Amino acid sequence: MLNEALRLVRVYHDMSKAELARELGFSRSFITELEGGSKKVTIDTLERYSEYFDIPVSSLMLFAERTVDADFSEAARTFVADKALRMLDWVSSISRHERE
Repeated sequence: MLNEALRLVRVYHDMSKAELARELGFSRSFITELEGGSKKVTIDTLERYSEYFDIPVSSLMLFAERTVDADFSEAARTFVADKALRMLDWVSSISRHERE
């Protein structure tokens, strides 16, 4: 889910993968693999996104956070993360329509 959240942050800011890669000092292929889930999100990557988009790392970590009580907390985390991702996707689609 963290990979998808990073993709939605990029899409929300209307950036191409190439633009974001250039700004963050990554290759375009790295961004593609990251967003596709074949690359793991590292703290360094989160910090770069956090600094560039002015989003607290803690907000980005919401999507990856795990607690000791895996049964309940995993279900709760998944529920909240899913709702947040849907909201970001919705905001992204509205922004896209306003530009058209």
